[in-house]
Amino acid sequence: MIWQQNGTPPHYGLVVREYLDNTFLRWIGRRGTIEWPPRSPDLTPFRLALAHPIHRTHLPLEYLNADEHYSITIRKSLLAIQEADRLNITNTKHRLWFAYVFTNHHFLFYIHTSMCLYALETMANEEQKQQFLPLAQSFRIITTYAQTELGHGTDLRRLETEAVFDCTTDSFVLNTPTLTSTKFWPGALGRSANYILLMAQLYTPNRDHSCGLQMFLVQIRDLNTHEPLPGVEIGEISTRFAHAAGDNGYLRLNNLRIPRTQMLMKLAQVDEQGNFHHRGDTRLLYSAMIHMRIHLCYTFSVSLAQAITIAVRYSAVRFQGQNSHGNEIQILNYPLQQDKLVPCLSTVYAFLIAFMKLDTYYNKLKTNDTLFLDQLPELHTLSSGLKAYTSSVGEQLAQVCRVACGGHGFLIASGIVEIKNYLDAVCSAEGDNIVLFQQTARYLLKVMQQVEEHNGKQNGSSVAYLHLPSWSSTTLINLEDYCRLFESRSQLLIKEVCIHMLKSSSSPYDTFMKNSIQLVHIAKAHMETFLTRAFYEQVRKAAQHSSISIVLEQLFYVFVIHTLRNESADFIRLKLLSADQIYEYESRFLPDMYTRLRPNLVALVDAFDFHDHELNSCLGRYDGQVYEALMERARLNPSNRYKVHPIWLLMKQEALSKL
Repeated sequence: MIWQQNGTPPHYGLVVREYLDNTFLRWIGRRGTIEWPPRSPDLTPFRLALAHPIHRTHLPLEYLNADEHYSITIRKSLLAIQEADRLNITNTKHRLWFAYVFTNHHFLFYIHTSMCLYALETMANEEQKQQFLPLAQSFRIITTYAQTELGHGTDLRRLETEAVFDCTTDSFVLNTPTLTSTKFWPGALGRSANYILLMAQLYTPNRDHSCGLQMFLVQIRDLNTHEPLPGVEIGEISTRFAHAAGDNGYLRLNNLRIPRTQMLMKLAQVDEQGNFHHRGDTRLLYSAMIHMRIHLCYTFSVSLAQAITIAVRYSAVRFQGQNSHGNEIQILNYPLQQDKLVPCLSTVYAFLIAFMKLDTYYNKLKTNDTLFLDQLPELHTLSSGLKAYTSSVGEQLAQVCRVACGGHGFLIASGIVEIKNYLDAVCSAEGDNIVLFQQTARYLLKVMQQVEEHNGKQNGSSVAYLHLPSWSSTTLINLEDYCRLFESRSQLLIKEVCIHMLKSSSSPYDTFMKNSIQLVHIAKAHMETFLTRAFYEQVRKAAQHSSISIVLEQLFYVFVIHTLRNESADFIRLKLLSADQIYEYESRFLPDMYTRLRPNLVALVDAFDFHDHELNSCLGRYDGQVYEALMERARLNPSNRYKVHPIWLLMKQEALSKL
């Protein structure tokens, strides 16, 4: 292969991948063609997913119309469940990844498996779990999460969908009473789900008494015919361009009745007389949302990893221009191309490491309600901030990868376009990024006030640096110095905004609005601090692995200096670094890191171990046969079934008839 002829140690990717697999990545079967049904019992389930004959029954997805796309996607989604059962894949995370691989990342029951099942397990009481969990786990009922409305999304208090208790029938009457109360956007709602987890305003014992938002398990389709139930209007909203997003739909309810026992009642209960009772701390409702946001941070990171894998591999295959000897040049050898791609690669590693740290933190807390509630403010802050940061930066860097592939990168067949569209969409999904950054900033201001009042010491947490003196060195000598530099920048920015807001004579609302731009900025600074510290900790852990510790350290330097370059105004204004120092780092040190990393760039993306089927990219093929793949894909275009398109035949006939 081209890249192994240009200085890359042939087994370097294997060494890195083995280390990463033990920390935060997953292992899937290596590339190759296998038979179906398989003869060998030792093939990994993921290779079996890739070998299923259904993958040879359709054209590439970009050549299918909306109905064809949905038909093959739903068939693959159902087959993925059956195959996971047949192969006895019981681990929840492994099952979900198997389904992702099987469906080319178009698993229509993603929300059901990753969010709704978790919500049922944590929000339903024991009787409800016994009744509904087996049905949900066996996919007899397929759920989606119906929260966002046409007129309201992030502001949950303004949701308008109503659930009014009727004592005479021991049931709730559900309505979307206004146009803006229409449930809009839930994935799998349009044509797939037969149940929903509905967020609605509860009124009991009658319409005059509001009890706030509650979650209800609601059947919306007949389980035998799949027809919408009476009182349910349902449809799909996705366009042809965006149908890959996942069967997004709308829902209107007109006097739909459900039994009282289908309000999830672990934390709150309505009895037969319509009396409302709290049974637990309602803050535990955040658990499902935090779980989802942390999981999304991983999917965003993997999506960006796929984009950079495609771009780096293509850059190793593509030749353009010539050197002084008249030889063509690999575009990966151009410093300008490296300046696009190496920061992207280092950011992927930073994202995955930060996800691993946050996921470990969450898993330690989720089994202990007391500990979870105690740490909830910081956990909510980190999950909100990291979701917002990874998706917004991921979307920008996916575009960089697209541009780095030139005109071919704009083809759907490149694989990058769909990744970019996905990362673009998720900047608004599961919480608008700007709103999430503002939520992160609120917590930071609160902690800073406690610091100023000498209360609430946060040793060991992500905000522990707020209690430390600012970094006062004038030179960056080691990795710890970079961490302290970013922590001091964040600390000074937060303190500056906090003092400014406390001095304001305006109302709290007006003060918040006037400073909202700065609040988003300090939230981003805090997340960059979190990413830097997490990356540094991982480099330290890797010190015993001499074969990779150096390259991880090089990636760390690229990440922090690239981020420093982008935010140089802060470091200069706060007198943490001079303009000359920053210029030195970005013009001398950063290109030097590119040169050192160049022999290992392809190995570092190979370490993610994506199968060609997963990437679905002509440009990112493992064997480097890019141009052959592009021509093969082009010839499959249904438009090429005509040597002469019928419209030309018709026009020619019309022209001849006039002679």
